[in-house]
Amino acid sequence: METPTYIALSRQMVLRDQMEVVANNLANANTSGFKAEMMLMSEVEIPAEKGTALSYVQDFATARDFSSGTLRPTGNDLDLAIQGDGFFAVQTPEGVRYTRVGRFQLDQDGTLVTSHGYPVLASGGSVTLDPDDGPVLFGEDGSISTDLAKNGQMLQVVGKLDIVDFANRAALVPGPDNVFDAGTQPTTEATGKVAQRMLEDSNVNTIVEMTNMIEVTRNYQTMQRFLDSEHERQRRAISSITSNT
Repeated sequence: METPTYIALSRQMVLRDQMEVVANNLANANTSGFKAEMMLMSEVEIPAEKGTALSYVQDFATARDFSSGTLRPTGNDLDLAIQGDGFFAVQTPEGVRYTRVGRFQLDQDGTLVTSHGYPVLASGGSVTLDPDDGPVLFGEDGSISTDLAKNGQMLQVVGKLDIVDFANRAALVPGPDNVFDAGTQPTTEATGKVAQRMLEDSNVNTIVEMTNMIEVTRNYQTMQRFLDSEHERQRRAISSITSNT
């Protein structure tokens, strides 16, 4: 008798988790380099009478949409974006992590770091820049140069950013500060090109996400109305049985 209730509850639990994903996407719609997340669900069949099909719904994972966001010019020499596939490698306290967010800056020692203070890796190590060496130039291949003459005539290469990719991006684990953990997965050569004075916007489509939020809310309310009616049906059945005994 309680099977319909359990099925409806399983659907509500998935809808609750789906709402969290949608809300997180909307909250990061203006976060540079953010990649939209989506819920993965599956059907779980349960034993039923012959000729009757019953099943629960279950969310088992989330997946990221790694499609590129729109590139936005900023005019800042240390703002970088990757046109195409690839990730910047950064050194965090937990180890090397990977990000699409190229909002970089120099710390007090002149080390190129992320907005959260993680050193940006170039040839496996951090890179230090001297503001007195002139403007910093980044090539499409990630090469880093300074312009001593400030007119493009005395370029000095000081390093090359580690721009990498992965054969299985779905296996990347998101972490705080919009970085990803690749675990033991080996890196592959990135095909994307570095664009200086640009930032990649989030690839969240706010219209789609707002539509998803409305749909999730309506479905949740529908399940709640069913549960309320089912509860009332059971209450009346129990009341009828007890009044006839």
